[in-house]
Amino acid sequence: MGNRQTYLINQIVQYAYRLDQKGFVANHDGNISARFDDVLLATPTAVSKINITPEMILTLDQTGKKLEGLGKPFSEIQLHLLAYQARDNIKAVVHAHPPFATARGLVHLPLKPLLPEAIISIGAEIPVVPFAMPGENPELILTALSQADVFMLAGNGVLAVGENVEQAYLRLELLEHIAKIQFYAEQMGVPMALSEENLNVLLQKRASIGLSPAPKKSATRPVLLDNIKALIRAEIENTLDV
Repeated sequence: MGNRQTYLINQIVQYAYRLDQKGFVANHDGNISARFDDVLLATPTAVSKINITPEMILTLDQTGKKLEGLGKPFSEIQLHLLAYQARDNIKAVVHAHPPFATARGLVHLPLKPLLPEAIISIGAEIPVVPFAMPGENPELILTALSQADVFMLAGNGVLAVGENVEQAYLRLELLEHIAKIQFYAEQMGVPMALSEENLNVLLQKRASIGLSPAPKKSATRPVLLDNIKALIRAEIENTLDV
């Protein structure tokens, strides 16, 4: 195992632990993956994120089939495959259920960050993707990925992407932080709104540091939905046995 692969595995383990410690997951919730050359490294299904160890990290091919590792792939691997298909600059995906952002998704309430730092980091609006069963309506995910690096999934938490695991995790963490702040602000009164002029300045700054690129779609890496549905059935059967 090379140094880079070891580093990626350790990053996955580190941020899986942080998901648990921050209260962003419970039970077996959440999953993390990272692209490594022509394969994916990913957390296994049916394991609490606080208990993930380097030996548990799976190696998957580009259709989500396991090549190496303990345990089984998670059924939501299709979300990760869609992300890697959508944009070549996506190298890592984090999916979790942070409470405040997940709650907004449940009531279909997009988030417009009001703090300048957040707008620069994650954009002017965080969308909510309508509910869909795993493997259904992939175009909804692809559309969201063309607009944002982190977004809410109605009834299924938050999906964040990045050029590495740390960046994807921090985007998810920031979304939850802002969702919590704005929830409290809304209980106290009407939160301030930035002017269009100020908002445009912040978005220009975001673009100038490369955080607002036009997403590049891959010509390859097809998502094989039949294989994904087989994975979903396998996880359901595995969960019933746990």
